[in-house]
Amino acid sequence: MSGLRSAIDEIAARELSCLTGDELTAELSELSRAVDVITCRLASIADEARRRGIPELQGFLSVTRWLAHTTDCDDSTAQRQVTLGRTLHDHPETRRRAETGDLSGARLRILARAARAHPEPYRNHEALLLGFANDLDLRDLRKAVTHWSNCADAVAAERTFNEQQEASYLFVSLTGDDMVKIDGLLDKETGEAVLTALDTAMTPLARAEGAGDDLRPAPRRRAEALGEICTRFLDNHPGIIGGHRPHVSVIVDLDTLIGRDGKRCELAHTGTITPETARRILCDADVTRILVDGDSVPLDMGRAVRTATPAQRRALAVRDGGCTTAGCGRPPDWCDVHHRTHWINGGKTDLDDLELLCKRHHMAEHRGDPRPGTAHDHTIIRR
Repeated sequence: MSGLRSAIDEIAARELSCLTGDELTAELSELSRAVDVITCRLASIADEARRRGIPELQGFLSVTRWLAHTTDCDDSTAQRQVTLGRTLHDHPETRRRAETGDLSGARLRILARAARAHPEPYRNHEALLLGFANDLDLRDLRKAVTHWSNCADAVAAERTFNEQQEASYLFVSLTGDDMVKIDGLLDKETGEAVLTALDTAMTPLARAEGAGDDLRPAPRRRAEALGEICTRFLDNHPGIIGGHRPHVSVIVDLDTLIGRDGKRCELAHTGTITPETARRILCDADVTRILVDGDSVPLDMGRAVRTATPAQRRALAVRDGGCTTAGCGRPPDWCDVHHRTHWINGGKTDLDDLELLCKRHHMAEHRGDPRPGTAHDHTIIRR
């Protein structure tokens, strides 16, 4: 072991700033391989000690506690090593490949998981699976081994799928500043549907923005895509409300809505919003509108003529062809109907006073941001 200690000391003594890029890359690769080999060896030593009863002879209740104490690691890490050691002992060729550095730690974990789940089939197909590990990249190896596991024990695979469905959850909660926090774990089938929907929603969003120009982080773009998916679901929901959109309650104090100091401007679930956000939502939505006076007495529960009819939407789709902001390009289905003269200020729900705006440019319009113009030949009437 003195040779190993000397090698470690030699590596640690090297000044990284003196190494070239190629030397850094080579050292990283070699060290990673060495760590994988040592980890495998450690697991095999733990299993050898278990089979000899060494932990008990030294006064420990289990090999896990012995390993955790000896290597100064936590119990969960020690347990993983003990489990890996048992698996390697039962499958000598896999162990040999791992201890010689032919299997990375990531590839070994994929194979070891399959070996523990299906020990006999794995023993019969060990050479085949090791061939997969040698020829495939990590993602394809994971897929191949999963497929093999499903074939090896179809009943167990179905049981695992059912267990994953039962283990699925989704938490939705409000944060202290009235944002919405989402945390969840989904089974494969549900997860595939969610990922496909997000990818589908993000594609036209990226195309409209210009994929190369959208420098926002993927999580931010994914959040926007989720909002678009939910909005479109509400837009087209065939329930008892006849598909009217969206099913959101906006509670607004009248003074707040018309620009005076007011007391109330909020969404039913997520709380307070700005007056301009309320104006934007009220532009194009079959919302449940509850306008209240200063004493919270309802003044108006909503008039259907305030929002564009389906026929008007179709006409706007033909006339505008999408968002009317120059250079945007988002299609009609992704747009809100905007009142150029706001309804609360006497605007009419007539085609001449309506235009299509995507949500981003609709928000910009209500903030009063400078507008580059329209993509079509009709005059913009400012509020």
